[in-house]
Amino acid sequence: MITAIQTVEPQDIPELRSFMERVMRSERVFDDLSLQAELVHNVNQNLDWWSMNSDECCHLKFIQDGQIAGVVLVKNFWNLCSLFVAPELHRQGIGRQLVVAAIQHCRNFTDRSSIRLNAAPNAVVFYEAIGFLPASSTRILPPGFKPMEFHL
Repeated sequence: MITAIQTVEPQDIPELRSFMERVMRSERVFDDLSLQAELVHNVNQNLDWWSMNSDECCHLKFIQDGQIAGVVLVKNFWNLCSLFVAPELHRQGIGRQLVVAAIQHCRNFTDRSSIRLNAAPNAVVFYEAIGFLPASSTRILPPGFKPMEFHL
C-alpha cells in the first residue's frame, strides 16, 4: 500500500468534489436533507474559494494506492474549514496525519495564535484527541456543531 500526503492541485477539483460529497452523504451528519444540501454547498464554495486563492491556504490530500483517501483545507492558514476521510478508512490515522501536517504548515504562514474550526457533531471527539479545545463563536452554527481551536 503506497500512501503520501501531497498538496492539492487544480486538476484534483472534479475528483475532490465527488469524493467530499460521497463522504458527506455517507456520514449523514444531518438527517435533514436541506441541511445536508447546505453543507455540500458550503464545502463546494470553500473549494471554489481555494481555486481562486490557493496561495492563501493549506490544502492537502492523502493519497493511498493512487486514490484520494482524505483531504484537509485550512483557509487563510487559520480556518480549518474541511476535513474528509473515506468512511471505509476511518480510524486508521489518515485524518490525524492530515490535520497535523496542515497545522505544521500553517504555523509558518499565520500570525494568529490558533487554528479554528466548527466541528461536526461526529468529529468533536476526534478534534479533542488531537488537542483542539472548545472556543467561542459569534456565528450561528448548525445543530450539534461546536466551535473549537488549536493553540499554536
